[in-house]
Amino acid sequence: MTKPQTPARTLTPGHQLDTPDFERQPPGSILHDFEALLGLIGDQGLPVTPGHQFAMKTLESINQHLTHPLELGLKRAMQKSYPHINGLYLVLRASGLAWIDTASKKPRLHLDPAVLASWCSLNAAERYFALLKAWWGRSSEEMIGERESWGGDASMRVVQFLKMLPNRGPLTFETPQDAELLRYSPGIHHLALLDLFGLVELRAMPPMEGKGWQPERVDLSAWGRALLGHFAAFMRQQSLVPEAESDMPILDTADFFDSLARFEHWSQLVRPQIPDWRQELEIPEPPFQAGQHLFKVSLGADCWRRIAIGGETDVDDLADTILAAFDFDDSDHLYRFSYQGRFGRTIAIDHPNLAGESEYVADEIKVGDLALRAGMRIDFLFDFGDRWRFELTVEQVSDGPASQEPQLLEAHVRAPVQYDNW
Repeated sequence: MTKPQTPARTLTPGHQLDTPDFERQPPGSILHDFEALLGLIGDQGLPVTPGHQFAMKTLESINQHLTHPLELGLKRAMQKSYPHINGLYLVLRASGLAWIDTASKKPRLHLDPAVLASWCSLNAAERYFALLKAWWGRSSEEMIGERESWGGDASMRVVQFLKMLPNRGPLTFETPQDAELLRYSPGIHHLALLDLFGLVELRAMPPMEGKGWQPERVDLSAWGRALLGHFAAFMRQQSLVPEAESDMPILDTADFFDSLARFEHWSQLVRPQIPDWRQELEIPEPPFQAGQHLFKVSLGADCWRRIAIGGETDVDDLADTILAAFDFDDSDHLYRFSYQGRFGRTIAIDHPNLAGESEYVADEIKVGDLALRAGMRIDFLFDFGDRWRFELTVEQVSDGPASQEPQLLEAHVRAPVQYDNW
């Protein structure tokens, strides 16, 4: 493997970008491949696994529709075996263009009509930067079934990866073992996205049975050197230069560590140099659901309760209703609701006593704010010591007005004793 050196001098935020022709010759294949994926999803959707990844039977079909299909030496390839598909899926979920229908036993991935209409109104430059914003500003490893790791968010990973590249020439790997470090920095799917966005030029090793896709050569493209250098310089100035000495606004700590806010601030420097970048991808806020919500709440395999509660009721009252239905005493024990939001990230709503420590607290959020759909599941962890785990399944969300009074509609099997040592 070539020895990493200090990267060559790259553009700073004050330099002019040599803007590509996004309509006729866009960087990389991201626009073509993403459009191909949207076409495959279509009106019918695509099947996904219980973990919300592409079903195995669809992967090779997607692969063959890409600009550069991968050859794998694997008999049973999963989604992460195809780094470019894994990267496309990450960006798809982060863009808000897709949602998972969990109402039936076999979940399916569908396109959101409102967001799709906005996507169709964008030109090529606007689509390119909408997808870059989704990747750098909103993506999370959780969206592709991975745990968040020490590498930070996507744009932080990219900046760290730049430090690995030689001063001149490509980064090369002689053996698959040498290339293993890319699984950690920047991550194979992030490397694939750098390729899809035309920021690097990649060459893979010849396929080997049982080994999967292995990069052999990575080199910055001219566009990548310009755009990534611009972003890296922006990050350096944010980290090192006092505001009085900088020619740009310095972000406060909250915005610096908020990937979406950081992207928005950086984009304000870039947009004047991209004349066709005028519109943004619009992701409408979900409407408030004031109607009745019907939940099946389970505590173990056989013990469950069916409850109904209005959308105007706050989530803290939902917690009280669940505990009363199982004859549990809350006694000021802490709790947490958690579920997957529209982008595939976990949203946690905590006990009111955790206000100031948690992003969302239960007495400040109403059930109708959650944008729930039939089939969605919510985990309710009660008592952080004894760790009682309830599972809520959304059975129905009514459109019309409904009683806001919580109702216990059905009970099955006596609840376990809360304090079995008393």
